[in-house]
Amino acid sequence: MKQIKPKKCAVCGGEFVPYRTTQRVCGTTCAISLGKSNIQKQNAKAWQKEKKIRKEKLKTHKDWLKDLQVVFNEFIRERDKSLPCISCGTVSTSIKYDAGHFFSVGAYPNVRFDEDNVHKQCSNNCNVHRSGNILEYRPRLIQKIGPVRFAQLEMRARNSVLKLSIPEIKMKIEYYRNKIKEMKKDTVIGKEYDGI
Repeated sequence: MKQIKPKKCAVCGGEFVPYRTTQRVCGTTCAISLGKSNIQKQNAKAWQKEKKIRKEKLKTHKDWLKDLQVVFNEFIRERDKSLPCISCGTVSTSIKYDAGHFFSVGAYPNVRFDEDNVHKQCSNNCNVHRSGNILEYRPRLIQKIGPVRFAQLEMRARNSVLKLSIPEIKMKIEYYRNKIKEMKKDTVIGKEYDGI
């Protein structure tokens, strides 16, 4: 008959000879402790899940729009990460970049999530201190998206109304999260391919 090797108890750390090879603890006291800790972990996971559901139920329309803005801005920064600042053309990697709106969110909320309206912009210089640096933004934006798309953007900014329901906002959040994942995945694959 094969002799079973001593094991280290998963709870107290003491050495013991198990009755079965799958035994993880040295005795009843440690088995009860292990069971309690497993139940506590399960309860903690269940509580985290419940808390997330409760928080989502408490969110207002404005809260959902803020969540979408965060994801949308991340998408813009990821989309334009290899491009210079849309306003001043800087390519410095040592500064922070924002998702800069040509038509501001406050004045033109209907193009807040319009991909033609939002581009990578250096944070401190153009977006914050120069209020978007619109004078330099405009010609570079026209050059980037073309005069036809720029004219269409102006029409949307001045004539359309954006009213998103919470389910529509959730769909957009999911859409942009998936786009971000795809772009990051493509970046990793591209780096792996370059390394071959």
